[in-house]
Amino acid sequence: MAQIIKLKRNLVGGSKPTTSDLEIGELAMNVHDGKVFLRKSGSAGEGDTVQEFITNDFIGTGSIEMNGAITASFFKGDGSRLTNITVSQNATVKQSFTNADTWSVEHNLSTPNAIVQVYDANDFQMIPGTLQIIDDDNIRATFPSAQSGYVVVARGGQIVSGSVDVENIAGFGGQVTANVNALGVFSGSAQVTLSGDVTGTAAATVIGTVDGDIFITSK
Repeated sequence: MAQIIKLKRNLVGGSKPTTSDLEIGELAMNVHDGKVFLRKSGSAGEGDTVQEFITNDFIGTGSIEMNGAITASFFKGDGSRLTNITVSQNATVKQSFTNADTWSVEHNLSTPNAIVQVYDANDFQMIPGTLQIIDDDNIRATFPSAQSGYVVVARGGQIVSGSVDVENIAGFGGQVTANVNALGVFSGSAQVTLSGDVTGTAAATVIGTVDGDIFITSK
């Protein structure tokens, strides 16, 4: 009868061996957690350590250095310390429809915060009769009559940030530019003044003043 060889083991969850428990090169197991450990000989000037093998559902501490490709269905964490990687993620999905009064889009963005815009065949934006979020991956648009065009679905909740020098914003006077450069933000009427003509297709109506200057809006 073949002999069964059993490694040193522990049945207590969360327990791991120390260097005093193992000889150099000796293996040990935590059979409750399904983890395997090895006492590794230290390099010059460093002591021995106990290393943990990576297994399914591995949760550990410390660093892992891998060479070669890594494939996974997803990664957890904020990714703030990931380097030398390229992340490709669909941010928008576009689907066309022809002569339809109802159109469903399976965008597979896995979010309830989808942003949806509808355009006709001439690229003019349309307002559908109804727009319904079916689930995290599907939306449905209905129209009063059959229409042709396309639907664009974008992932909501994305943070986009940037900056521009105030000198590159047209229409700001010297005082406004100086205030923005000094304070760094737009936060009140003292930093933004309006002067000169305001032109457009709508008539302008004076509604008040801001720091002595006329503040206008169109109607």
